[in-house]
Amino acid sequence: MTDPTDLKLFIPGPTHVRKKLLEAQGSPMIGHRSEFMKELLADILPGVRECFGTQGDVAVLSCSSTAAMEGVSRSVTRPGGKLLHLVNGNFSNLWFKLSIACGLNAIKVEKEWGDAWDESSVTKALKEHGPVDAVFVAHCETSTGALSDIAGIARAVRSQCAEALVCVDVTSSACGVAIDFDTIDIDVAVGGVQKAWALPAALALAAISPRAKARMDEVPGRGYTNDLRSALQYQDDKGMTSTTPSISVMQALRVQLGDIAESGGMAARFEKHLEMQRIVREWLENHEFSVLAGEAWRSPTVTSIGCDGRFAMSELVKGYRDAGYFITGGYGKTKETHWRIGHMGDHSPECVREVLAVTDTILQRIGLAAPAGA
Repeated sequence: MTDPTDLKLFIPGPTHVRKKLLEAQGSPMIGHRSEFMKELLADILPGVRECFGTQGDVAVLSCSSTAAMEGVSRSVTRPGGKLLHLVNGNFSNLWFKLSIACGLNAIKVEKEWGDAWDESSVTKALKEHGPVDAVFVAHCETSTGALSDIAGIARAVRSQCAEALVCVDVTSSACGVAIDFDTIDIDVAVGGVQKAWALPAALALAAISPRAKARMDEVPGRGYTNDLRSALQYQDDKGMTSTTPSISVMQALRVQLGDIAESGGMAARFEKHLEMQRIVREWLENHEFSVLAGEAWRSPTVTSIGCDGRFAMSELVKGYRDAGYFITGGYGKTKETHWRIGHMGDHSPECVREVLAVTDTILQRIGLAAPAGA
């Protein structure tokens, strides 16, 4: 088997982690009930707020994105309450399945893979299925690269079902796309750090509105380990996490936040992701490949590209592996028909140009000549 250290990781998460951040995890361990822990948490919370676009509460959970999403479902649903899941791919559907697994009264409305949710479609869904306790959506659906309009979704919810909470999975968008939590007026945004944050997995971050905190206080049986309300309460009272956290990843997060600040802050990072997306889009236009996400919905962090029957996906994947890249086919039902490029995290425009040049070489080798001027 190929040594993973020999491969350049370009999947849409976990994504490439810089050596400096890996080394930060090797910092001396600290007591999770010490002044050092209070200092570490105090150091990272302002940067997390900047990423989410909030002046309010943010929480740190030492768990996967999936566990954090399950925690949200359990935390915001009142006894007898109904949940509406907006599904347009694998991971938005996963959130629906998590709610069902928790025994909650959840329903889903679905769009085709590659489509996204906006104000009009959510208004229609709420007229049919409301009232509900909460509405759940994936900001960027990682399986397709479609970016839903969370501002429009929030407007629809406020108009049609004012009591409903707007809960957003930002795993594939946070630290790569502006979220504007306070301006948009959403209630919970939650996601892991293994994608655009460019950190190792096992840490999830969340922003929580005052409206969501009040709702959580009404919900019995929220659990504890991944309960956002308990996490916030402990942070407020003790200045520490409620359970023993992933200290090593938090230490890497502190270093990453410092580097982001020195590089122009979150605004510059968001612009870098847009530039990487522009490079991919220009390449696709020159090569006339299809894109799974609709033109209006394409995410700055990941693109799912169709092979359009022009070659076998296994040939491309093998070509990447032989060239020293780890890039796979699509996800789920698109595994054999698409491949996804994760232009996110600490990759750069130069990195993206390099992987596209490698792609040209592979395509030529399997019989697809690069177009003139590409």
